[in-house]
Amino acid sequence: MFYEVLIVKKKVVFFSILAAVLLALIIGAIILIPKIKGYLPYYYDKTGKKQEDLPYTLEIDKTDFENEVAVELAENGIVCSAARFLGYIKENYPDFVWYNGIYHLNANMSYKELCEALMSPDEAINYVKFIIPEGKDVRGIAAIVGKSGLCTEKEFLEAADSYDYNYPFMDELKKRNQSKIGYKLEGYLFPATYEFRADTVTAHEIVDKMLKTFSEYVTAEMIADAKKMGLTLNEFVTLGSVVQAEAFSKESMAGVSGVFWNRLNSPIYPRLQSDPTTKYGKSLRDLPHYTAAMESAYDTYRCSDLPIGPTNCPGTDVLKAVLAPEKSEYYYFVTDKNGKFYFNKTLADHNSIIRNLKSKGLWA
Repeated sequence: MFYEVLIVKKKVVFFSILAAVLLALIIGAIILIPKIKGYLPYYYDKTGKKQEDLPYTLEIDKTDFENEVAVELAENGIVCSAARFLGYIKENYPDFVWYNGIYHLNANMSYKELCEALMSPDEAINYVKFIIPEGKDVRGIAAIVGKSGLCTEKEFLEAADSYDYNYPFMDELKKRNQSKIGYKLEGYLFPATYEFRADTVTAHEIVDKMLKTFSEYVTAEMIADAKKMGLTLNEFVTLGSVVQAEAFSKESMAGVSGVFWNRLNSPIYPRLQSDPTTKYGKSLRDLPHYTAAMESAYDTYRCSDLPIGPTNCPGTDVLKAVLAPEKSEYYYFVTDKNGKFYFNKTLADHNSIIRNLKSKGLWA
């Protein structure tokens, strides 16, 4: 009897254990099977197995970030998870470098194959860099851009002679007497270093970038300060262009600015009499819409006060000098052939300096 009870108890324990194991297996299966199913797509994705034959052309531009590229791959079915793919790269390719270019990829590629493909573009994307110096006029800038091969000089000049750009200051420029304006955007193509993608950029986009740069460097505070000094934005940039053409260095800008401010505020000297503005007016003679009135509107030996618009594209330093002119009683200045400035109060003193420079062989 005792042995029978013991056997029964052992059977109960056995079946209890068996039931517990089966229950554990069932629970484990309930928990693990979904996880396994959830992992399989990543496994197939990572190894390139059982993947769809789906070609995709990826283009990586220098402005793209690695997470943006990974998201693009995920959105187009090349990888199942942007985060997992980036994690794989960091773990397995710690020195991975993203290169600009065009890549021909496929969803059936493993992560290893994708990484190796992404380190060697199928087609290169070329960028062209050029520098626009301070004080270049629109035609000078067009020559630089044309030489870069991004567009022709003619295309650039057409783009620079248009108000078809979305910037607030366009409204003020449109209010000028358009019959007397040479190039509509003269003065507003900001001097800086630029870089563009060679195979896709247009002349309009190049000009737009220069205008955007102008709006970034010529701040609202600068424009407000100019307004306090009695200048509209166009007058501010125009005066800047005159100072830019006359001052040979950053050190001379404030002094030259002071002379022109003195003339603008003196009833005795109604004209700025700046030689570069005369030269600029004459340079417009080959324009289809040229008139003598246009040339006079830029010639500060003929027009009173400022020219109708800028005669070149001034930089930040000279615009700051316009806002902070050197205080003086000078109305004249001249330079020798070494670039040294001589400032004078009267025409007699001015002419005396010129004679002295000529006698010493220093006349420019």
